[in-house]
Amino acid sequence: MALAPPSDDDIGKPAFILYCIFIVSYFLHMGARLPVLGTLHVDILLCGLAIVLGMGGKKVEGPLKSRPAKMPMQRVSKLLLALVVYIIVSLPFVRWPGSVLSHGWEPFLKSVLFFLLTVLTVTTEKRLKVFLCVFLAVQTFRVLEPLWMNLTAGYWGSFTNMGNYEFMNRLSGSPFDIVNPNGLAFVILVVITLSHNILIKGSTKQRILYFALLVPVLYAMMLTGSRSGVCALVLFALIVVWNSKRRVLALAVLTLASVALLASMSDLERQRYLSIVDHSAKGGATAEGRISGLWADLEVGMQRPIFGHGLGTSLEANANSLGEALPSHTLYTEVLQELGLVGLFIFMWFIIESCRNCLIAISAAKKAGGFLLHAGESLRDFGIVLLFFSIASYGLNEYQWYLLAALSIVLRELARKRLEATVNAPAAVDEIPTAGRRSRATLSRLSAR
Repeated sequence: MALAPPSDDDIGKPAFILYCIFIVSYFLHMGARLPVLGTLHVDILLCGLAIVLGMGGKKVEGPLKSRPAKMPMQRVSKLLLALVVYIIVSLPFVRWPGSVLSHGWEPFLKSVLFFLLTVLTVTTEKRLKVFLCVFLAVQTFRVLEPLWMNLTAGYWGSFTNMGNYEFMNRLSGSPFDIVNPNGLAFVILVVITLSHNILIKGSTKQRILYFALLVPVLYAMMLTGSRSGVCALVLFALIVVWNSKRRVLALAVLTLASVALLASMSDLERQRYLSIVDHSAKGGATAEGRISGLWADLEVGMQRPIFGHGLGTSLEANANSLGEALPSHTLYTEVLQELGLVGLFIFMWFIIESCRNCLIAISAAKKAGGFLLHAGESLRDFGIVLLFFSIASYGLNEYQWYLLAALSIVLRELARKRLEATVNAPAAVDEIPTAGRRSRATLSRLSAR
């Protein structure tokens, strides 16, 4: 009796499980929480084994053989490959090649691995659901842990100078985490933007879960004192209102939530957020300094306009040119400083194609609706917020852009498979012929490389 071929969900399953474990270990810093894991370099082991299994596929002896996993070489993949090749080729022409080799390449490589592992292992709709569940659960824990420590033990983790020797406490990540207040604000944005469309348009239990999580994470956002985080959150709230079918009701809920948050703030917290628009308020000097710092970072980048100073050398470039040992706090000037105009062009094209993938996947998933559509909408909103937040945050060597690009490929591939199944299915009696032609046109767009 012939054996049935393995299902898509069975192919590469061990690699996917290891990747999920890696997500938990990496973001929760299990090596720091359990020193024995740090000694064993558990993240490297998990990541390396997941890549080997993902690239090789699941090997089965006898007539039951599985196909190896393949990476869809869409334009996004090619652009990322071009960026990596450019960094290698341009190494002799950058200002500090030694710094690139000693410490610049490692965080970049770790971030790119999120792209590789996601595309290799998240190959079915079921796995996408599991992956997003694991990823969002981990990010939510990163927010709730320091918040719980603040409520029970008075933990803050950071503070800022409001002027005239007056300081304000700011909530950062837990002692086991490495994120500052702005970094924690970004984690909160990840949780809200990626979960909103999936949970709010899901079952009743999912909607209850969303609102139950929304209250503490918004309160944590307020405690971070992150002005860039609040501005990005306002942008997301406006996106939600705009996409809502009941805009008046959504705007009323947004207004009530804003009033409640303002009422719960201390005077220093109100002054800090007021300094976004009023530089005479307490803390306004630092807000104004961000704007002047943007031009200073741009000037440093234009010192080496073609190839840049080298991957991971933004802090070094600013220290030598401005006397401030701080990396550029804007993604776009950070890329300019490190990779030059050529690298900036490739990276921006990479971002644009990732966003385009999301829009194509959403267009294809609209006919079927359901989870793929909601996940695509969440990824689209996350991309918009990330583009905005990157004005006040570095990110070339962070995971977020590479994960966004990988998920855009996953969504596009899954949407293509679903649409392909729909187009090839037997037509219903009352099916409109033009609908089939539109589906085939969309399928050709999804299949384009």
